[in-house]
Formats: sequence, C-alpha cells, structure tokens
Amino acid sequence: MRVLLVSNGYGEDLMGAVLGRALRDRGAEVAAYPLVGTGHAYAAEAIPTLDPRRTLPTAGFGFRTGVRAAWQDLRAGWLSLTVAQRRTLRAQRGRCDLVVAVGDVFCLWMASAAGPRGVVYVPTAKSEYNDPHRLFELALVRRLARLSFPRDQLTTDRFRGAGLAAEFVGNLMMDCLEFSGDTFDLPPDVPTILLLPGSRSDAPHNFASLCRTAQAVACQRPEVCFLVALSPTVDVAALARASGATVDGQWLGFPGMRVRWTRKFADALARAWVVVGMAGTAHEQAAGLGKPVVAYPGGGVQFTAKFLHMQARLLSDALVPVRAPEQAAEWVLRLIDDPEERRRRGRVGQERMGPPGAASRMADRLLARGGR
Repeated sequence: MRVLLVSNGYGEDLMGAVLGRALRDRGAEVAAYPLVGTGHAYAAEAIPTLDPRRTLPTAGFGFRTGVRAAWQDLRAGWLSLTVAQRRTLRAQRGRCDLVVAVGDVFCLWMASAAGPRGVVYVPTAKSEYNDPHRLFELALVRRLARLSFPRDQLTTDRFRGAGLAAEFVGNLMMDCLEFSGDTFDLPPDVPTILLLPGSRSDAPHNFASLCRTAQAVACQRPEVCFLVALSPTVDVAALARASGATVDGQWLGFPGMRVRWTRKFADALARAWVVVGMAGTAHEQAAGLGKPVVAYPGGGVQFTAKFLHMQARLLSDALVPVRAPEQAAEWVLRLIDDPEERRRRGRVGQERMGPPGAASRMADRLLARGGR
C-alpha cells in the first residue's frame, strides 16, 4: 500500500513521521510532503520527501498572526511556493493508494490535490476545547475528507454531530515522545525547571526572555537546576548570542546560573518538575506527561497573547498563563513548593491530551480500510 503524508508545521511533521513509521512497520510504502520547512522529522525516520520545500520567515505562522507577518511570507515567495507545492501534489494523483493530511484545513485542501477521491484528515491544530470548528471548515472537511481522526473525543463528537465520518483513536502528539533514559546527571530530588523557547526563528529571543524567569527563580532558590530543550531547527550559538550566555559543552553559563541544553526533549520532560515556555506542540506534550506549564507571550510571530489564550483554553489548569517573566518566576516558585498543586494540574493535562498509542491504532485502521 502506498501512502503519502502531507503536513504543515514542525509539530505536524513529528506526528506525520511517527504515523509514517507505524505504517511502514506494517508493510506500507510511505512518502511525505512537509509544506512548511524542510521536514527534519521525516529525514530522521528515513521517509522520502517531495519538493519544493522551503522555510519562510514566519515558518508557517504568517497568515495566522496578522497582516505584517503575512506580508513577510508573501515577499519571501509564499504564493509561488504554494502554487509549486500544489502542482507537485497534483502530480501524485494515481500514484498513492491513500493520502493523509496532518495539520489544519489548509493542509487538507493542499493534500486533496493528490487524493481526489478523498483524504484521511488528522486535524492537529484545532480542538473544540479552545477553537470550535466553524461551519465552513466542517463543510470543507465534508467535501474533501473521507475519514477524520480528531485529537480528542469532544472534537470527534462535534464531527459526528455534523454528519462527518470520524473516529477517536488517541492523540498522535503523545506518540512523538521518545525516551532514552538520560537524566543529565541531575539529582532526582532537586527541583528542575525545563525551558522551552519554541522551534522557530524567534527561539533565541524567546530563550533570552525565559532566562529572566530562570534567573529570578535562581535568586530565590539557588539549588534549582535548569534545562532547555532545543529542536533540530534551533542553533545553540544563536541562543548564546541572544541571551549573552557563554557556551561550555552542554552548558550555557550566566552570572549565578547555568542551563543545561539538550535535544532529548522527552528525557528533559521526564526530568522536569515544571515547564516554562513559549512553544506550541511541546507545551501540549508536557501537559500530557503531567507536567504543569507556565507560559507568557513572546515577541515573535508564534507565541502571541492570542496563541497563549487559545492554548490555555485547550489545556485548562494544566497551563498557567501569565504576562511577563517575573510573574512566571513567582508561579514557578509556588509550584516547586506545592507538590499537590503540581499533581492536580498534571492530572488535568493528562486528561486533556490522552494516553499514547494513537499511531499504532491509526495505522491499523488505515491499512484495514485500504484505499477505500
């Protein structure tokens, strides 16, 4: 069975890759088309990708965050890139038994060029908890998707109530976490805070801001350890330049504080007591692992006040939204000293995100359906 995965975002690529691995393990021939960026997650799984691919200034957030950001992407060639990508997808007609769109309704529309008989839709960006699907979006899903796998039961019920074929098999995000058991040589009984600056071009600026929170915490609790988890798209040297840190191997040094950097995101989450960040998918995965998240708006195009508000509605009490680094530090100190509050917020996150295992269940369901 030949399957084409189409995704439009870094987190979406991760979810597409983990689904692709599950499909390939079951004998399917898998290819992918990452519409945003170059598809690091697919490369890591040795899943072949289509072209053209390009990273635009806002990394896919331009048309979600306002006119100025959208103009940046337009000037950088978003329109010509989209036309070329649509042409590539149209050329895949008849070459695939199944096309799967992992992302939003724009991704679904793009994927439909390769799957005129209907696309399997995995809507990762929206949930009825925080951003209910509008009537025109449901109409688009009805027209273009043969089956949908929403990210939670509430959204699945909404799809079914609108007469759409939908099944809930779990949330692919929770299958993207791979643990190696690394503890970073940090004592297990010492409070550890994980910083998440995001995966896009504003990550260095975000990290500099998050370090203000970390330094405020360190002033009050010098025994606290700090980790920062970096995606493959983020350069350590750029973080150091933006924050004024010195780099010593795996450590970023500041006056009175050090931060251990790693690309082992899942292991860093497992070790953390509390997460402080300006991220998208990573916050949701943290909540799903039972880690309370403290967050405030960044200065870039991704983690805006609007985005934070939507994420807080999605994650409920698993996420503490604040306005500034100093407020974040106050909440971190409070959570460090209140294990019951940490556990309570952690349980909320686990309930909202659900358990792992969606990739296996989804792959089994897709292969059982075949090309139908």
